[in-house]
Amino acid sequence: MTRLLLLAAVAAALIAGPALAQEGGGPPPTGDYWRTCRNVSTFGSGENAAMTAECRDDSGRWRSTSLRFGRCREAANRGGALTCRDEGRPPPWDNGGGGPRPVLGAITLYNAPEFGGQAFETRNEVTNLPRQFNDRAMSLRIQGRGAWEVCADSDFKGRCQVFDRDVRDLRQFGLGEAVTSMRPSR
Repeated sequence: MTRLLLLAAVAAALIAGPALAQEGGGPPPTGDYWRTCRNVSTFGSGENAAMTAECRDDSGRWRSTSLRFGRCREAANRGGALTCRDEGRPPPWDNGGGGPRPVLGAITLYNAPEFGGQAFETRNEVTNLPRQFNDRAMSLRIQGRGAWEVCADSDFKGRCQVFDRDVRDLRQFGLGEAVTSMRPSR
C-alpha cells in the first residue's frame, strides 16, 4: 500500500512537471502558464494574494516574474511575464481591433550594480516585493514604453523615485538595497 502511494506521488510530480507549486499562500490560479513556468510560489490572501515564478520568454530564457492574482480567475505567461486573464474582459495585450499589439512596459530589478546578479521582472504593480527580492535591488532596467515609480516602503510609501530609463546603480538615488514596491507611473 505504501509503495502504491509513493508511485502515485511520483506520477503526480511528473505530470505537474517543473512548475509544481511551492505554496506559501493560497492556491495559485488556473491557467496555461504551468506549461512554461517553474518554481511557482504564492503568498498573501484575498485581493492581496500574489505569486512569483520563473517563466520562459519568447526566446526560451527563464525570467523572474510576479503577479497579484487576488481577482484573477486564470493566469497566463505572456513573453516571460505572468498576466491575469479575467473572463468577460479582453487581456491587456489584446487591443480588440486586430491591429498591432501594444508595447507593454516592464521593469527588472537586479541585486548587483550594472544589471548583475539575481533578477526580478514584472509588468504589474508590486505593493510588497517577495522576501527574496525585498531591499536587495542595486540596479534596474526599464523595457518598453513608460516610466515606473519605485519606492523604499510597501504600498508606495517612503522614498519614491520615478524612472523612465535604466539605472546602473540605485545608490545614486538613495534607493540601493531599499526597493520594496513599484508601479507603472501614471
